[in-house]
Formats: sequence, C-alpha cells, structure tokens
Amino acid sequence: MIPKEFSLEGKAAIVAGAGRSWLKTMASYLAEAGADIVLSSQDQKQMEEAAQEVKKWGRRTMAIPTDVTNCQQIEEMVATVISQWGKVDILVNSMDLQFAKPLLEVVEDEWHQVIATNLTAVFLCTKAVGRHMIESKRGKIVTISSVLAERGLPNSTAYCASKGGVGQFTKALALEWARQNIQVNAIGVGWASDEAHGEEAEPTDPLARYIPLRRLCRADDIGALLVYLASDASSYVTGQTYFVSGGVMAHG
Repeated sequence: MIPKEFSLEGKAAIVAGAGRSWLKTMASYLAEAGADIVLSSQDQKQMEEAAQEVKKWGRRTMAIPTDVTNCQQIEEMVATVISQWGKVDILVNSMDLQFAKPLLEVVEDEWHQVIATNLTAVFLCTKAVGRHMIESKRGKIVTISSVLAERGLPNSTAYCASKGGVGQFTKALALEWARQNIQVNAIGVGWASDEAHGEEAEPTDPLARYIPLRRLCRADDIGALLVYLASDASSYVTGQTYFVSGGVMAHG
C-alpha cells in the first residue's frame, strides 16, 4: 500500500521526453502511485509501450506526439491536456540528447541542437505547464538531468553546458515559484543503461569499472525518487538536484 503522502491518486502528470528516454518505466511508477499520465514525445513506439503500462494500473493516459523543442507544439499539447483533463499537477522533463565531440570539432548547428533538446525544451515545457500550475497555486516539476550538470568530462563540453544549465534553471525557478507552492527539482543520473532493470553478477560495460557500485544506472533506480519528488511527501523540498550515480559523485 502506498503511504498517503506518496500517493498520486487523482493527479495528472505530463511526462515529456526527447532523445534517450525512460518513458515506459517512469510512467509506470507514476501510474502505480495513482497518477493519470500524458505521454509527450516524438518516439511513437515508446509512447505506445508506456501507454500500455499505464493502462495496466487502471489509470487514464493520453499519448500526444510532440517535438519538445517546438514552442507551438508544446503549447498545443498542454492546451489539449487542460481541455480534456482540466489540470496538470506534475511535469516530468526527460530530455537527453547525448553528444560527445572535442570542442574544436563541434559545429554551430550541433551546439544549438544539444542546447535546444537538453535545456531549451525544459524551459519551453516548464513555461507552458507552469502557467497553469501558478493559476492553481500548486505543482511539481521534476527534470531528469545528469551527473555532468556538476562534473566535467573531456569531449563533452556542449552536453555538460546543457546539463549545467538545467541545474541553474532548477535552482532559480524554485526560488521564483516557491510562493506559488510549486516545487522544482531534478534527478541527476549517472552513466546509464537503456535497460529498465536487471541484475548483473559482473560489470557488463567498460564504464562500470569507474562506478563504485560497479554497474550502470537503470530506469528502476530513479523510479521511487521520481514518485517522491512528484508527491506531497516532498512538499518541503525544492531547488535540489538529487544524484543517482552509483557513488560517482562521492569521488573528490
């Protein structure tokens, strides 16, 4: 049984994704806690799989194909949700375009694409949803970010800059909207696998040897934290990035 502070019963959540995304798992955790889920992405297959997962928990769901770097499409998506469901209580920004290249080889279009997907899309989705949250004087915004919001990595300047921007966006907006009873937080994911779950006896990826817990992060590793940050249990938490890194952030 879900403790009442963690319950999302009666809540409407938008899970917006671009790039590598864990839509299915995140939607499943939120639906299990009681939320109805809107799926907003350009990946039709991921949205269909996530919608089926939500239905297993008996929750309502909508899948709205959206380019989350396009302001007009985002506004139309949010307007559809408000028209049909009347509210948005939770926004999950899950944008992650991975990109690695030495800075001197990065062309301007590549830089703009990384910033547009990883940072500008967060701004656009948050602004469109936040307008309605402010009217209702409550809301939860959770952005899936990266350990590279705080850690540097060679040949990843564009990516690090985009995720660093998400960290500062989270802090500043948390202060700006605190009096509106809107909590704004982020989850900083470590080196990650596309798998939702699993148990490896030994590391199966070369990166794992750099991770104290000796495996890559999986979608299940952030599920419970996502529910916490989307629920009333975190009503006194805002402006934070919680790192789920297998111990990487503990290194000096």
